[in-house]
Amino acid sequence: MSEAVMGGGHDVFAERQTIAGRSMSQGLLGIAAIILGIVGLAIGAAHPDVPVYLDAIAAIILGVSLMAGGAGFAVAYARLAARLEGTATGQMTGMNAGMFLGSAVVILGILAVLRVATAALVPVAVIVVGVGLIMSCGASIRLAMVEGELSADRSAARRIGEELALATASMRAIAGIAVLVMGIVALAGAYALVLTLAAMIVAGAAMLLNGTPLSSRMVGILVPRRV
Repeated sequence: MSEAVMGGGHDVFAERQTIAGRSMSQGLLGIAAIILGIVGLAIGAAHPDVPVYLDAIAAIILGVSLMAGGAGFAVAYARLAARLEGTATGQMTGMNAGMFLGSAVVILGILAVLRVATAALVPVAVIVVGVGLIMSCGASIRLAMVEGELSADRSAARRIGEELALATASMRAIAGIAVLVMGIVALAGAYALVLTLAAMIVAGAAMLLNGTPLSSRMVGILVPRRV
């Protein structure tokens, strides 16, 4: 086997590992947000000050998860662009919406941890997370549609994978709408802490859902194995 072939295989393997790592990190961050939300709701009565910090930390975690998801989509779209152009690799340019919204959530969460207008900033962070989930749903559906149009393989396994991605995106959109509504109601001042903690749990579950089937699709389809 030539060095060029070995080098190309190493590059593909590294790219597959990078995409899988970003998607799986979304799932792990989602689990962390779920745990913080549940703990915050459980100890709210006994320790009323602690859930506020847990809420803000969960927002930071979800912001990082949005950034990871945005980076994963950027790599996937760059890969599709590279396949269209017939080149070996694609370059990610600029910041997409997921990375931008995730950065905003992280900043809001840090300010909330520092107790800077926490009562207002955490609900705003929840609203931004909801918007990010909804937008990632649209990006996921577009990604599946574009990949399906480009692929010559129409096997049953591939079609099932596409349907799974669409179903996952739909559930993530529903979760995003629920998080968005809870954030708006919390911003109005009605049961703000309980609603924002519940929103963190729902958003964490959506991130966990996003980190499993979509990651396998990105790795298995957008970075195909080479022999």
